[in-house]
Amino acid sequence: MFISRILPIAILGAGLSLAFAAQAADWQAGASPEWKAVLEAAKKEGPVVLAGQPELQDPLSKAFERDTGLKIDYIAGGYNELDARFQQGARAGKPTIDMYFAGGTAVMQAKEGILEPLDSMLMLPGVTDTKNWIGGFIKYEDNAKKHVIIPSEYVHGWPLFDANKIKPGSLTKWKDLLKPEFKGKIAAYDPTVPGPGQAVGMFLASSFGMDFMKQLYVGQDVKLVRNPRQLVEWVARGTYPIALAALATHIEAFKKEGLTNLYVPQMEDASGILLGGSALIEVAKNPPHPNAIKVFVNWYMSQPGQFVYSDVWKVPSRRLDVKVDGIPDYVVPKMGVKYNEQYTEEWYTTFRPKYSEDLAKLIDR
Repeated sequence: MFISRILPIAILGAGLSLAFAAQAADWQAGASPEWKAVLEAAKKEGPVVLAGQPELQDPLSKAFERDTGLKIDYIAGGYNELDARFQQGARAGKPTIDMYFAGGTAVMQAKEGILEPLDSMLMLPGVTDTKNWIGGFIKYEDNAKKHVIIPSEYVHGWPLFDANKIKPGSLTKWKDLLKPEFKGKIAAYDPTVPGPGQAVGMFLASSFGMDFMKQLYVGQDVKLVRNPRQLVEWVARGTYPIALAALATHIEAFKKEGLTNLYVPQMEDASGILLGGSALIEVAKNPPHPNAIKVFVNWYMSQPGQFVYSDVWKVPSRRLDVKVDGIPDYVVPKMGVKYNEQYTEEWYTTFRPKYSEDLAKLIDR
């Protein structure tokens, strides 16, 4: 499913600065007496329990305590492990985790009815005022626009090239990857498991068909990996000149180390995917710390919370007042460009199951 995106160009600026500190200080501006009561009640509940990727743990915990005085009990781990643990508690009606930084599959838990609605938790004027958001609206993944907010979006699905071996501008179409000279020269994040590899696999399958996928992943003897950093390192070190489903956070980290051969092209025959990554949050029904989670949700959706997420992952927030240094241009959605939009209820209920099954059959290694 392709949707034309008419988006303003994201405003990217300097990192954490005195200007940001001043903005962060008044993220609660205009708060009602009800908000203040929630904040006081949260202080009596103990730490809010969050689950997510390890990279967020320290910056998120420190910033949240700085701005609210509240602590986070953060459970760091892998996607499959945390997802199973969160869903098990939520389905049993006895959640031990208040909130989970989820991916696009969150919409399925919303349909299952095991999530708290987030729309009714949004209390601060700085969060609910739609002029602070791209397009003038807060975006949801679920059709009901209640349970799964998408606060950050970025472009994924581009390939990564070693500029020392593939001259910039010489390979501009996905179908060029089928040329004989690239056999055995392509690495990819495994498209048979949930994550960036599967997102790219389904993007290419929906764009060019399963015959193309067979010619590419099987015919070109693509090397599969489940370590995203290793994928980028292979290109950086010249082991493989092409990588599929690399992550910007690792690409930019290698560039900071002084490596200059990493190159992300704009492909002419399909522009990429619009994703929310793990920016989506799921709150289990009857969370253990109901007031603390309300405080966290509002803080996370405010300017300082979105700054932390955007700065850690180097992806743009949908908030117009979040300015982070170092966000690469290739992840910023462009005006008028068609993207494969996968963070929708329609995608997860109609398209994803079929592509997931077809990819698993195709790549049986």
